[in-house]
Amino acid sequence: MSLPTVLLCLALAVPVISPAQRFKVVDQRLFAPQQRTVFLLQDTLTDKKIILFRTKIQVNTDGTPMSYHPYDLHGETKAINTIGNAVAVRKKGSSKNLCLDRKTYKEAIRVFASYRDSGFEIVPEGYEITWKNVLAAERVGDIDKPCIIKTGPYAGYFGSLTSLTNGLTANRGECDCNNQVNPLEVPGLVLPGGNNALRNYGAKVGDLVAAYNPANDSLVYAIINDQGPAHNLGEGSVLLNMTLLGITEFPKSRKATYKLIPKNDVVIVIIPQSVNYERVRPYTAANVRKRVTEWFEAVGIHNKEDFKQLVSANGE
Repeated sequence: MSLPTVLLCLALAVPVISPAQRFKVVDQRLFAPQQRTVFLLQDTLTDKKIILFRTKIQVNTDGTPMSYHPYDLHGETKAINTIGNAVAVRKKGSSKNLCLDRKTYKEAIRVFASYRDSGFEIVPEGYEITWKNVLAAERVGDIDKPCIIKTGPYAGYFGSLTSLTNGLTANRGECDCNNQVNPLEVPGLVLPGGNNALRNYGAKVGDLVAAYNPANDSLVYAIINDQGPAHNLGEGSVLLNMTLLGITEFPKSRKATYKLIPKNDVVIVIIPQSVNYERVRPYTAANVRKRVTEWFEAVGIHNKEDFKQLVSANGE
């Protein structure tokens, strides 16, 4: 038997270790607000880690100018979201956000409408409004006001922000809109705020993500493009949820946006501390997908079936 033949036989004799065999659960913690278990897995060959959990994913529109409009606060004719998801309205001396309670939601919208009608200069007496976390700001005289796009197809809309930006130094667009990771163009995931298992396991804005919908066998590659409330384990960008559901028509109202929430649980895998892994900016669906698949290849996840076996073997 020739040497090449011997080497080939030896190679064929080496057992192939599947991702399900390679990755082991090294820790698990509870995401208390929703009573969901979050698993930390480690590759026994490379020591690389992933975070895995199952959640009822919500939907997030921040980052596209279509999100919010000053004269469509409920998202009925122009905006694809309600202003209540962009701002917090509180009575002075209270920590309660009136936007989050059905009983006080209309009151919150009235307060914001009054603020709008004052030219964004006067907050109604007895209230406080927080908006800079989501709406872009512009300096007018000595006052910061919500930035409203003045030209082009999004004229009249508020500029809307994401925590992750494209790092542009030029052509950033009105209200910095071109610098945002647009949820209509890039599959994104919102990282819950506060102290939680995901953050304890090293997840950060900019990390890479895979999302799987077992209801229709859809696997989507994404990126953590924003951070949000502490009580919600997972909000997907418009494009992420559309792709998970197999929907191709973009929403044109708040009601249509909310229909992008899957009825069943989806599985999320986060690659912690992958922010700088082969990073390319501006972010696109294509370059995010390439980064995730290359990272997966390095740990033996070569296709959807490998991913599904890994998920099935480790608590999900």
